[in-house]
Amino acid sequence: MRIKISSLGCRLNQSEIESVSTVLQDRGHVITQGDDADVFIINSCAVTLRSERKTRQLLYRAAKAAGKMRNVKIIVAGCAADKPARLGNIYYIPNDYKFLIPDLISDWDLFHKLEPTPDARFRFAPPLKSSTSRVNLKIQDGCGNFCSYCIVPLARGAPQSKPVRQVIEEFTRLVEAGYKEIILTGVMIGNFEHEGVDLAGLAERLLALSGRFRVHLTSITPGSVSQKLIGLLSHEKMVKHLHLSLQSGSNAILRRMNRLYTREEYLSLVDRIRKKIPDFNFTTDVIVGFPGETESDFHDTIDLISAAGLSHVHTFRYSPRPGTAAAEMQDSVPQKLKKERSGRVIELSMKQKREYYTLFNNRQSEFLSERTRGNITSGFNQYYAPVEVKVKLPRNEFFTVTTALEPGRSVLTGIIC
Repeated sequence: MRIKISSLGCRLNQSEIESVSTVLQDRGHVITQGDDADVFIINSCAVTLRSERKTRQLLYRAAKAAGKMRNVKIIVAGCAADKPARLGNIYYIPNDYKFLIPDLISDWDLFHKLEPTPDARFRFAPPLKSSTSRVNLKIQDGCGNFCSYCIVPLARGAPQSKPVRQVIEEFTRLVEAGYKEIILTGVMIGNFEHEGVDLAGLAERLLALSGRFRVHLTSITPGSVSQKLIGLLSHEKMVKHLHLSLQSGSNAILRRMNRLYTREEYLSLVDRIRKKIPDFNFTTDVIVGFPGETESDFHDTIDLISAAGLSHVHTFRYSPRPGTAAAEMQDSVPQKLKKERSGRVIELSMKQKREYYTLFNNRQSEFLSERTRGNITSGFNQYYAPVEVKVKLPRNEFFTVTTALEPGRSVLTGIIC
């Protein structure tokens, strides 16, 4: 069959659908970008109103294309599907059943027999073939923090960690398959815990494996970064980057959000890591316009972004999610003000990104080649800074490069040493 996959949302969501896609191709199906598909899979996201709107747009587009052909099926998987349901030719498949999509496409009657299993969240084997040098490895799912604005605990369920042995086995297979950077992903990877082994213990075991590779941690909250993990970040195989979740630089707003850290704790963690690794790369997420956010609160956010030297800030304008505590809060911020504050954060983020990249002027770093277009090879260095080399290089190899940020550019230019 010809199958079109459209995917939204976080790295975890992408990781799961990559695994589904690999299984489908192994079974002889063809993944297509066209609308002449026999099956449309929409891997949905429901974290924000915008992502829900995009999901509906993809569903409308798929339904329109399916209307021109007979026997076309549409699968809506992911966080927008809260329970198995069927509406005509549209099948809603929640996260706990997502790994069964390849079986369902082989036999649609299985839909009426769908049963979750205890290990359903970790039945996604990572893809062993890809056109990229980096790959996501899911190690954790679910969240029990219940931040006041977030529906992820409702969409993803309680925290659950993949068995350590399974992580090591899958990681080893990925290294043997030739991947050079393996990204540990989950909803709350900092909360990883299995049989007494936490994230630092897991990372320590992975770093001890043979082979030339990088370990890259994804989004993590300040309170889950232990002293042992800080020590491991300086390991030569560890990517010198964390997406350190922030959301707000105001203690008052952090309390309203039910975030379990303060601005002082955030800045202290950044300082402790940079004392060990001076040019460590921090990126983050920020929500502007949360209910009750004053100009003073927003100034605290701007001040923290600047003080921490964050190289990129993924900026969201707050939108209420039904079923969350924040949806019932008063003191909403006008949309016009949300837009203005968002613009100020984005402007500062772009400025600090350029400033961070200038740290690599006339410096050598380790570059992992990912893709080549024409005579330009692109990839990332060990600080997760993008690099372009103006020469055609083999993909998926490490090179030592001397870099510089050229005027008007948003990526580093590298020269092979």
